[in-house]
Amino acid sequence: MLNLKDFNHLTHLEKMVYLKKWGTYLAIRHTSVFTIKLYYVHNFYVELYFRNSCDKCEYIGNFEGTTMLEPYLKSIKLNLSY
Repeated sequence: MLNLKDFNHLTHLEKMVYLKKWGTYLAIRHTSVFTIKLYYVHNFYVELYFRNSCDKCEYIGNFEGTTMLEPYLKSIKLNLSY
């Protein structure tokens, strides 16, 4: 199991392979330029940035904690009526 620091030392390809094996897909969001896929890996989050015009991952970002999850909250809909 890698921690965030060790994950950051992997190459782009190694990160993609590691995510495929150990990552749990959580959500997707869209900006005017990118489609961003969110994964959870052990104790940190990873975002894959795909330019809207192609299917290739251009950037891999990561973070710990939940503060950076706010952009994904807009897509969660709760039915609170009983």
